[in-house]
Amino acid sequence: MKNLISSFSYLDYKDNLLNLDNIPVNDLVKNIETPFFLYLPQRFKQNYLALKNSLSKRLPKFQIFYAVKANYLGKILLDAKKLGLGLEIMSLFEILLARRAKYSFNNIIFNGPAKTELELTTYLKENSNARINVESLNELVLIERIAKKMEIKPKVTVRIHPNLSKETEKRMLIKKSSKLGIDYERAKKLFSFAKDSDFLEPVGVHVHVGTNLSSHEFFNELFDFMNSYIESLRKIDIQIKEVNLGGGLAPPNVLIRENFSLYRFAEQIVTKFENYKDLLFLFEPGRYLIADSFIALTKILQTKKSWGRKWAFVDIGANSLVPLRYSIYSVIPLFFKGKGQYCNLGGPLCLPVDIITKEAVDFMVENDDLLAVLNCGAYTLSMSEQFGYPRPPVYELNEKGKLKLIKPSDDIERMVEENFSNLE
Repeated sequence: MKNLISSFSYLDYKDNLLNLDNIPVNDLVKNIETPFFLYLPQRFKQNYLALKNSLSKRLPKFQIFYAVKANYLGKILLDAKKLGLGLEIMSLFEILLARRAKYSFNNIIFNGPAKTELELTTYLKENSNARINVESLNELVLIERIAKKMEIKPKVTVRIHPNLSKETEKRMLIKKSSKLGIDYERAKKLFSFAKDSDFLEPVGVHVHVGTNLSSHEFFNELFDFMNSYIESLRKIDIQIKEVNLGGGLAPPNVLIRENFSLYRFAEQIVTKFENYKDLLFLFEPGRYLIADSFIALTKILQTKKSWGRKWAFVDIGANSLVPLRYSIYSVIPLFFKGKGQYCNLGGPLCLPVDIITKEAVDFMVENDDLLAVLNCGAYTLSMSEQFGYPRPPVYELNEKGKLKLIKPSDDIERMVEENFSNLE
């Protein structure tokens, strides 16, 4: 167990009991029914400050924007605002969330490949100076038309697909056929169009090519290309003021495991971008900030053996712990009873993909045991669904070491009635 949680600084075992910031988790959750998520605001803050402080040691100008799509819980947006984080949004829903959180739209980036006229108009009414990442000429034409009608000149940044080696694309599972971004040569037409417009201000270039990134070698190659690309734009009189490096950083425990240094990351930017002192660097982390800021608490309902394999089934499933390709959930017991037979963990859904961890656990498990699922803050709540079960509640561990309900579970009676509404 010690090895498994060694990269989670807030977790430890004392007398075989799991402790969270020196508080026995059993004591925290003894009166709460599973399953539920536990949000750790202090961890969210620590992750942000670690990134901010590392970047500030080398970069003269930068801003960090939290990717709302990773987890749009209201409490997180309020915490992000309090910390001084901006927001990266992608839809009308997220625009309205930002408005509800009373965010300054000076501090918001609008992303996405298919923004509607309603979304763009709503966004620009909040702040005519706000940033928009664009991906197509059609989108630029639409933004220009709206801007002309509103007599404003919004800032636009073009999201490109960079030129990387075939080896890197294969290793990083990057595809040129991705729907996101536009090829870097075609992007120059977008920059020229925006430059010639009286209602658009081209300010930057944006790149985001993957998630769960933890390779300094990858960033060396990406930054080399970005620097040369900016120089090629200057040759056609496109002056880049901002470089948006997107998000994609892996959770802190993965960065620790892969020997990835945030300070070295900042150093790479300084080394690779010749004019870094004149550029504003923007970052849009989601998974890095929120993944390990959440824990799911769950209980073992049943165990069985089949074909020589042991299974334990818990009361949280893939409808909440969404089985994305890059999800890295780890499971540990609240009370460690010792080593046991290797056991696979599954949720309660009648789906073969309802598997909690890819690897079997090797600790002893029995009915009614409580387990903690780690690294479950990113793309769980925001992509969860009512598949056969209500979505679980969310509690917050506050500064007093107490749990506070910040989002109730779905009301199962209401779920039933909604399916029969307007039928009687």
